[in-house]
Amino acid sequence: MPPVSKLSFPASVLGIKSVKNSSSESDMALPGSKPDTTYIQSSFKKLRKVASRNVVVTPYNWLDDKRRGDAIGDYWRVHDKLYDLTNFIEKHPGGRDWIDVTRGTDVTEAFESSHILNMNKVESILAKYYVKEATHPRNSPYEFKDDGFYKTLKRRVEPILKKVGTGPTKRLLLTQDLLASLYVFTSCLGAWSGSWLLQILAGIILGMVVVGAHNFLHLKDTWRRFYFDLCPMTSFEFRITHGLSHHLFPNTILDYEVIALQPIFELLPSRPKNLLNRYGSLIYSHFVYSQIMGQDILRRVLAIYSGQAKIRPENFLIFIQLAIFIFLSSSLINGTLCWLIIYSAASYWLAIVGLNAAHHHPACFHDGDEARHDPDFGLCQLDSTLDKADDFHKTELAVLTTFGEHPLHHLFPSVCHSKLPLLKPIFEQVLHEFLENNRYASQLELFIGTHRQYARVTKWSRKRQLGYQFGEY
Repeated sequence: MPPVSKLSFPASVLGIKSVKNSSSESDMALPGSKPDTTYIQSSFKKLRKVASRNVVVTPYNWLDDKRRGDAIGDYWRVHDKLYDLTNFIEKHPGGRDWIDVTRGTDVTEAFESSHILNMNKVESILAKYYVKEATHPRNSPYEFKDDGFYKTLKRRVEPILKKVGTGPTKRLLLTQDLLASLYVFTSCLGAWSGSWLLQILAGIILGMVVVGAHNFLHLKDTWRRFYFDLCPMTSFEFRITHGLSHHLFPNTILDYEVIALQPIFELLPSRPKNLLNRYGSLIYSHFVYSQIMGQDILRRVLAIYSGQAKIRPENFLIFIQLAIFIFLSSSLINGTLCWLIIYSAASYWLAIVGLNAAHHHPACFHDGDEARHDPDFGLCQLDSTLDKADDFHKTELAVLTTFGEHPLHHLFPSVCHSKLPLLKPIFEQVLHEFLENNRYASQLELFIGTHRQYARVTKWSRKRQLGYQFGEY
């Protein structure tokens, strides 16, 4: 079997609407790229993606494709300057991974959204590693104008965050630890008793633990990020696929969480969809949701086999759990079955609250729709995100375990969920000043909307997106 990185299909088979590399700067020619390179063009004029020919999308070939698209060699790009952060990798306060894996890419969006406090100090540290000016435009549509929405909002929330901090409260830490303890108890009891109901309950609790741990993946490195590794997905890879891809380029051709679902789920109206894609998801989605964590193991095995990834210590946590379940169960088969049931239930919880969290609704921008003509980073995040209207989702437990306060989380991913509600009044005020709105939908509307998005093949204008009436099914 050849390495995954060498398995390929032509662009036409993958349903790619492609353009060839051009030597014209207005067409965003990328220095260092081959003249015959094929790109996928976004509905944002200043964004395109190298057309990956990998059969299986992994976090590592996503990064490789981004490096090819950004075309900056061995440096890190922030706005129009190139830096060599090699000597800063071990010094980075947020953890080495964020700097290490992004070598050779444009990290402007990550830099701006991750640093809210003391920007003058942050920028002075960055300046020490300056190398030279970039020679070509960024491969990104997003703008960070000083008088724009996002930079204005950052300045307005800074005094509050200086007072309350950006990290988790003691209550949130206790909540996360109690959920993890409850998972250990119910999973062991489920393995010992052989009760499928207990095993399913343990899986749901694990799903809640994993969604809660997602909060810690965005924060400064602590041991609690490894709660995420209790499931078959890994915290290290999720920082790439979620933190660096989905969070920075939601619902675009650079969103790994959209790309990785293709062709089983087709969320972008610019992609070809058959009847099964459009309407079969109402039936098969529930099975696929329960297997998302399982297929992540397959991706990792292929990545390790191809030399893209290395085995990390936390990868063994799922197998330690398997050994414990087998030990507690009456037989090898029953212990293994318990393991599979728990992960299937956890996977279903992650998918049902994740895919139906706030993004995949027809009212949200999806690549192929008409893009915003004033692409302020913050406003583009809000174009692709909805807030939850249900009172239930306003509780801290619900926010932590169901991807709550999603618009604010996308604007400020490095701020703990427990602090986001404190920013809401200023957020609403700045929206009002810029004549924008925070849009809400109930969880039921989000669930129905996701399946409507699977079925949607019409590319919507901005007017159609903004004029969408909830309940319009």
